[in-house]
Amino acid sequence: MKDLKTCRQEIDEIDAELIRLFEKRMAVSRDVVKYKVEHGMKIFQKEREKEVINKNLARVKNKGLLNYIKNFITNNMNISRAYQASLMPNSPLKIAQPRREGIKVGYQGVPGSFSYQATKKYFGEVNNQNYERFEDVFEALKKNEIDYGVVPLENSSTGAINDNYDFITQYEFFIVGEQQLYISQNLLGVKGAKIEDVKDVYSHPQGLLQTSKFLDEHHIGKHRYRNTAVAAKFVAELNDPTVGAIASSEAAELYGLDILAPGIENDKSNHTRFIVIGRELEAPIDAERISMAFTLRHEVGSLFEVMRIIKDHFINMARIESRPLPGNPWEYCFYVDIDGNLGDYNVLAALQELKVSTDQFRLLGNYERKGV
Repeated sequence: MKDLKTCRQEIDEIDAELIRLFEKRMAVSRDVVKYKVEHGMKIFQKEREKEVINKNLARVKNKGLLNYIKNFITNNMNISRAYQASLMPNSPLKIAQPRREGIKVGYQGVPGSFSYQATKKYFGEVNNQNYERFEDVFEALKKNEIDYGVVPLENSSTGAINDNYDFITQYEFFIVGEQQLYISQNLLGVKGAKIEDVKDVYSHPQGLLQTSKFLDEHHIGKHRYRNTAVAAKFVAELNDPTVGAIASSEAAELYGLDILAPGIENDKSNHTRFIVIGRELEAPIDAERISMAFTLRHEVGSLFEVMRIIKDHFINMARIESRPLPGNPWEYCFYVDIDGNLGDYNVLAALQELKVSTDQFRLLGNYERKGV
């Protein structure tokens, strides 16, 4: 039986040989990427990697090591791919200057809605246009009716607004800003009404979700409406003391309603994250958040590889969300937010690796976050 000192000495000698061979392998990888660039080839070659794995597994004599060998080979190829990505020439990003003067901004809802408030907070007093549906805002931006759009993307207590995640990908716009807004929900009623008079309320589905405890405690029926402020307007026009709305205090003032119960949201830290969308990529010097969307090869470890790249570059991942991929059952588009700025070489290197390690990759934006 060998003693520990002898075993360690043998391992040191093997490691030295592994390092020599590793450097030799990476030198060949450098030649490979040069060839791929010259011939317009992708770095990731799925069939070639399968071939390499199977060829090397066939060489293994100790079959008890097969899984370990497979991991060893896969990790080697991942490292090689990352190295090749670092050698790929970066396509210069086309970055536009932010516009804040003489612009028109679109939002969903009516004056008094939370989207309207987010628009005012982010842009100040600016020419704005309201639209009935979220998709109408995207359509207006596509048709050049507006310069920017403001839509909600996620609520701290009820989660993502899935439609808007889908529209970002569908319309291929960029996220150029973020405005967080504290959402205080109120029970509104016509003049002279009391809480006990109200039997039914109207509000956006998010508003109903965010106040579900209060409504259930008071046995009030819930009815969906396309927007909180539009619901307030509807209740004002209906002029029925048994019908109320869940909306903002600003909506109550605008449409002449009483606040029957203020601050009835389930979560007192209730915030909504609104994004500003534009037709061009903007990356101001004080931008601190990067958003991206990508699809993955439908195979073991593909998402782990993305997480590894972010970790290895010491970048903080702030959020990950997945949405079903239309036409591809049980496959998903992933949305990831990381901290960083496109002026940082380390961030650019990470993005280059991510492009290589994903099936389809799209940079959604680098932007400043307000109201955080």
